[in-house]
Amino acid sequence: MRNDLIRSINFSSELREGGNASIIMKERLPWLDDEMKNWQDGYQYELGGDSKNTSENMGAVIQYLPLSGFIIVLLLIIQFNSVRKTGMVLSTIPLSIIGVILGLILFRSYFGFMAFLGILSLAGIVINNAIVLIDRIEIELKDLNLTPQDAVIIARLQRFRPILLTTFTSTLGLIPLYLGGGLMWEPMAVTIMIGLLFGTVITLVFIPSLYSLLYKVDFNQYVFNKELLKE
Repeated sequence: MRNDLIRSINFSSELREGGNASIIMKERLPWLDDEMKNWQDGYQYELGGDSKNTSENMGAVIQYLPLSGFIIVLLLIIQFNSVRKTGMVLSTIPLSIIGVILGLILFRSYFGFMAFLGILSLAGIVINNAIVLIDRIEIELKDLNLTPQDAVIIARLQRFRPILLTTFTSTLGLIPLYLGGGLMWEPMAVTIMIGLLFGTVITLVFIPSLYSLLYKVDFNQYVFNKELLKE
């Protein structure tokens, strides 16, 4: 057979139940590279199947990532009119990826195209939670005329339950996908579930702390007024 006018031989195989194409290719590629050193000139190999499809699909998505990232940054700057607030929102993305890595290791899953799509979905959810929290701080400051210390604490307490409920409902909704989705959908489910749980903690703890640091909100000798919660 010829492929692009070049004589070629195709080798194919199927996975056994529980097999992982990504892990198998990592084991086979070093062996192929060593074998190729003994081949005659003009002989080479190239991958097809799952490996080729993953590379092509991921490349097509990555191609448009800079444009979508620029649009997201532009919209955040327009909404907040602040580079610092935009930086706070975007900083939650790399921190939530820590949860993704821990989740893939804990569930013994693998990183591939579907896990990559899960990270993109996760980034949107985490960004939304950070926007909601920062926007609530601004409302407490401007509309209710609270002190910066009170605004940070009240905003965190008020947004705690909605953000937590959103996280739990999204996580529980992905459990059937993890249990019945097989090797194709399992990495995406793990990525979003564990990344979202970790990202929620980051949002509720890291964002108020970073806001206080960047805007020099001093909590020394500060006493919280519990009457504000009743209002």
